[in-house]
Amino acid sequence: MDIKQAANSATNKPLAIVMGRNYAARLCMIRAAGVSGCDVILIQTNRKATGDLKIDRKSHFIRECHYCPEPHKEELIKLLLNYKDEVRQKVLLPTDDYVASTVDTNMDLLSPYFLMPHVNHTQGAMLQIMDKNYQKELASEVGMHTAKGWISNYEDGRYSIPEGVTYPCFTKPQDSYMGQLKQYMIRCENESELRSHLDAIGKIYQRPILIEQYIHIEKEYAVLGLSLDDTSVIPAVIEMTSKRLGQTATGIIYPISRIPNLQEHLEAFMRKTRLTGVFDIDLYESNGNVYFNELNTRIGASGFALINDIQNLPELFINHLLGTLEKSSLSNKDFPEKSFASEKVVRERYYAGELSFKEYKKALNSADILSLKYEGDMGPYREFAKKDLILPVWRLLRKILK
Repeated sequence: MDIKQAANSATNKPLAIVMGRNYAARLCMIRAAGVSGCDVILIQTNRKATGDLKIDRKSHFIRECHYCPEPHKEELIKLLLNYKDEVRQKVLLPTDDYVASTVDTNMDLLSPYFLMPHVNHTQGAMLQIMDKNYQKELASEVGMHTAKGWISNYEDGRYSIPEGVTYPCFTKPQDSYMGQLKQYMIRCENESELRSHLDAIGKIYQRPILIEQYIHIEKEYAVLGLSLDDTSVIPAVIEMTSKRLGQTATGIIYPISRIPNLQEHLEAFMRKTRLTGVFDIDLYESNGNVYFNELNTRIGASGFALINDIQNLPELFINHLLGTLEKSSLSNKDFPEKSFASEKVVRERYYAGELSFKEYKKALNSADILSLKYEGDMGPYREFAKKDLILPVWRLLRKILK
């Protein structure tokens, strides 16, 4: 046994490797792993080495930190395998679809050494449930409302427009793990707009595009949960009160039991996926009906903060992988309604000119729960807050540069 192995065998603490591109999402799992008693390795996969890399590095739960930018999948796998000989349990915790797909397509290589999210312990199986069209089929099977959809494939140098598309319509990538392409997720009023839009996408992206019937949205929801194959824990609903680029800026959180039949529908849906892992599901309401939008096979950036004092789903998942989960901790609990704000997304709204500085500070100061602020690990929040004094200057410079 070498020195490294001897040192590792001296501790019974499991090793959790958290990886992804969004610092707020990484921080969610860093804290969950730390609270559950793991040593934490952080792998930041941001496309660019920006100042945001400093924020989650300030967590006191982290033992080591590495930077491995997208799209270097081979380098990421090589980095993970550096830890294969550590003499203790090791858990992989992807925090975005890109990293999750990388782990899933290398499961046969990684599973002898690491515990990880999975679908039936089958390599590549998670990619199927990342397919948005397949998700909608499963949702329809369990009785949930879904928008009509058509698949546009890239053929002979351009995207096709399927027969039967109705207008207005909305476009999004079919495969979430290929990247969100948020700038191309827009409403098209007619075939001419759709054709122009698809031609623009084809210059940078050639994977299938999902074209959906456009439905006027009255409310939007995010549902956080834990799936253990045939069992789900879904304690809460987040109702968005403001957002930016599809991400929750502010919202209210309350028990899922407040929306009739929703828990039963979602539990039936998750049983069909056979996922073992944390998840969040996006829903929206129109004309009194709640529609399924999409499933994410990881928990959002707000996950740890929102449910830490309600039901810490990431920690329960880690305990499940480690074999220490108590079944009694899976039952839902009642709790009073709470307000929530994501510091990261609210700040992005301020940068974009959607909020004044006073409105920005009010949104954060009035929230019961913040995504970055956690009394048990204040380093990341302090690092984030350093920019507050110069935010007006940054926004002025951004305006001038534009």
